[in-house]
Amino acid sequence: MWTTDRCPAGFGPALIAGLIAGLIAATWAPLVAADSELPDIQTWRTDHGAQVHFIEIRDIPLVNAQLTFSAGSARDGERPGLAGLTADALLSGAGERDADAIAEAIDRRGARVGTGAARDMAWLTLTSLADGEQLWPTIDLLADVLADPAFPEQEVARLIGQRRTALERERESPGAIAARLFWESAYDGHPYASNPLGTDESLDAMTRADLQDFHAQYFVAANANLALVGDLDRSEAERLAETLLAGLPAGEAPAAIPPPPELAEDVTVRESFPSRQAHITIGRPGVARGPDDSPALHVADHAFGGGSFTSRLFREVREARGLVYGVRSGSSPMAAAGPYLIRLQTRGDQEEEALEVVRRELQRFVDEGPSAEETEASVLNITGGFPLSIDANSKLVGHLGVMGFYDLPMDHLATYPERVEAVDAQAAHQAFVEVIGERPRVTVIVGGDLARED
Repeated sequence: MWTTDRCPAGFGPALIAGLIAGLIAATWAPLVAADSELPDIQTWRTDHGAQVHFIEIRDIPLVNAQLTFSAGSARDGERPGLAGLTADALLSGAGERDADAIAEAIDRRGARVGTGAARDMAWLTLTSLADGEQLWPTIDLLADVLADPAFPEQEVARLIGQRRTALERERESPGAIAARLFWESAYDGHPYASNPLGTDESLDAMTRADLQDFHAQYFVAANANLALVGDLDRSEAERLAETLLAGLPAGEAPAAIPPPPELAEDVTVRESFPSRQAHITIGRPGVARGPDDSPALHVADHAFGGGSFTSRLFREVREARGLVYGVRSGSSPMAAAGPYLIRLQTRGDQEEEALEVVRRELQRFVDEGPSAEETEASVLNITGGFPLSIDANSKLVGHLGVMGFYDLPMDHLATYPERVEAVDAQAAHQAFVEVIGERPRVTVIVGGDLARED
C-alpha cells in the first residue's frame, strides 16, 4: 500500500486543488465536434465480479470515477434513512484514520471525493489528477474506506443529528412536503415510498450495528458498478478497479426492486401550510430504466412541459394566463417505474383555476398529442443540447455510471441522438398515452393558506 504523506516538490495542496479546478473547467473539444462522436467505451468485470465501464481520454490529466451500489433508500426496509446514513458515514473513519485524517489525506493530494445515496443507489465519486503520486495513494485510501469503514459511534451520532435537522427543514418547506407526500401516496407500500432522510422514529432507533450490517450486505463486488473516465490506459484502469475494490467480498447482487402497485383511483392530498404560494404536484409512476430509455416519451414531455419556455404548459399556464410562478413536467426513469411529474407553484387564491388549466392541457395532450411542429422543435432542442451533456469528463462518467448501474446497452449513449431523431408526432403521442393516458394520478397540494385567507 502507498503510504507517502509528502506532496511532490512544487505541488502543495492548494496548487493541486487549483490545478484540478482549472482542468475541470476546461472543455474537452473533441466531444463537442459537429458529429458529436463519442470515444470507445470499454467494459469488463473485475476478478471479484464488479462491472467496469471505461473511457480513455488523454487530453486532460484527470481521472473521474463513479462507483455505485444498488444500496439506496429502497433497501432501507424497517430502518428508513439507513442507506443514506451509511453512505454519509463512509468517510468517517477507516483503519487507524479518523474522519479528519481521511479528509486531510484527500485534501493534501487535491482530490475531490463525495458519497451519497438516493432511492435506487448509493455512490462514491472521485476526481483526481492522473499523476501517480496523487492518484494511487487516494485509491489506496478509498479502498480502505470501502472495505473496512469504522462507523465511529460519535460520527454516527453526529450524522443522525444532521438528519434530524434536515427533517426539521423539510417540515418548513412546502415544496419538500409536497414531494414527500407524493412519494408516500403514489408508491404506497412500495420501497420507493420510504423517505431517504428517515423518520424521527427510525433515526432514534438507528445504531452503528445497523450501518455495519447494511454495509456488509450491499457493499459487495457483485453489487458494484464502476465508471472510469480519464487519462489512463486499459491496464492502468484495470489496476485501479482491482485496487479500489480489492477489499470487498464477492457477495451477491440484491433482488430487483419490484414494480410499484398500480394506482386504483385518482388521489388528492391536501396539506395546510402558512404560505401564500401553493406547491402542487401531479403525477404517477411512469417508466423504468431500460434499453430503449423511452426517447419518444422524452420528446413528448419536452413539448408538453419539460421544455421550459418552449413547452405548452409554460405558454398556456404562465404566459397566456399568468397563473403560476413556475410550471414544469418531467419523467424520472428508475430501476422500478420512476415518477412522471407535473409541478407548479401558484398563489393560493388561484389554485383552482391553475389546476383546471393544467388538467385541461394535460387532457388535450393525451387526446391529441404534440403537433408536428412541436415534435420537430423538441427533437431539434434535445439533439442540439446533447453535445453539452457530454462535454466534460465529469458528465461522461455520470452517463457511464447510469449505463452500468441500469445495465443499459453499450451503444446507449452514442445512439441516443439518432433514436430521438427517429421520433415523430405519432410515436411521441403513443408513448405519452401509454405512460400517462387516462391512468389514475396523484395530486398533492401544500400551502397557499395565507392567500386563500386574504
